[in-house]
Amino acid sequence: MNKKGQTLILFVILIPILLGLCALVIDVGLIVNEEVKLKEVSKSIIASTIGEVSIEEIKRLYQENDIPINNLKLEVDPYEIRVQNEYEIDSIFGSIIGIHNYKISIDITGVRENEEVIFE
Repeated sequence: MNKKGQTLILFVILIPILLGLCALVIDVGLIVNEEVKLKEVSKSIIASTIGEVSIEEIKRLYQENDIPINNLKLEVDPYEIRVQNEYEIDSIFGSIIGIHNYKISIDITGVRENEEVIFE
């Protein structure tokens, strides 16, 4: 029996599947990275500004960290800061299947209790 070419057919079938999985992993990694960045920057900003609150300072800190503030909502009290932010990042490979961007959002509250900041 002549079995030449069977490996080539298997290779042709599996390469698009493997490339699709790699693209999915890259896009999911991009989303997770951006969500973690937004969460950690928000926590850092809340912890550093609670008690001496300046909305302009909070916005400046977000901009310094390359985080869009178009949909930034702040609720500021002397002992509590609530940050809500939402923005979209472009998809790298998702546009192949019609997903052109991903929504990243956060809703985090920092409360000062006994000289400590607690996040809810």
